Amino acid sequence: MSTRINHNLLALSGQRAIWTTQNDLDKAVQRLSSGLRINYAWDDPTGLGISERMRANIVGMEEAEKNATYNVNMMQTAEGALGVIDEKLIRMRAIAVQSSNGVLTTLDRQVANVEFQQLKSEIDRIARTANYNGFYLLDGSRAAASASTDTTMALGFNAVSTEVSSTGVKFHIGENNVAGQDYYYVNLGGMTAAALGLEGLNVADTAASQSAVDSLIDAINSKDTERTFIGSMVERLQNTILNLKITQENAVASESTIRDADFAQEMSNFTRAQILMQTGVSMLSTANSLPSIIAQLVG
Repeated sequence: MSTRINHNLLALSGQRAIWTTQNDLDKAVQRLSSGLRINYAWDDPTGLGISERMRANIVGMEEAEKNATYNVNMMQTAEGALGVIDEKLIRMRAIAVQSSNGVLTTLDRQVANVEFQQLKSEIDRIARTANYNGFYLLDGSRAAASASTDTTMALGFNAVSTEVSSTGVKFHIGENNVAGQDYYYVNLGGMTAAALGLEGLNVADTAASQSAVDSLIDAINSKDTERTFIGSMVERLQNTILNLKITQENAVASESTIRDADFAQEMSNFTRAQILMQTGVSMLSTANSLPSIIAQLVG
């Protein structure tokens, strides 16, 4: 290289090298302090786009998991109320069987009928008041309108449907909006006295008691069907939650690979940039001193 004074090319080259090293050092410091490999769009435009879409999906899955948990709580509330109704129905059947026996007097049956009627009224009250967050669950307002709406499962009063329902509760348990995959509607059967066929039942005489036994068998079967449906839905929702957790875990791992900083690598880059900065500054100082050395040739 020729020896010049007006243009110190060595100094310009050193300045450019220092500028590049400074950028690398700044980037390493920023990544180490933030923990992110991508802090700005220009760090990795393609990676940023992929990462942002993944983050949106992850947040959607988090909310879907919360939704499924709320749905489990709702179904557990309904099942708890049905458990109490179950006890009342069993006791009513026992009273009806007892009153069917011919050795009881009229007074005995009148006394038994008082308890029988109170149990029936309590079943009706529980069914009409059981609710979760203002949604009444067993009063019949959540029952399927018709069997034709059932597209996934149908057991007696209850149904799961992917169609828009004016009565059922929408379970949105996915991060997107695909019917049958991300949401469906759940209908719960009415468990009131009328729905169970208990209206008008009594144990005032032998014939009425025998008729009550048959009706209570049907009512217990209907109640068991509803409890089975609720139990299967809770199990289904728990599996949904587990699947969401696994999917979310893998999505977070993928997003982290794209967006998060590798501290071992960034620390190596930081150390390298520090050394290059020190040597670059030293070499720039030497390059800047060359014109004065050249001036000695004409001194």
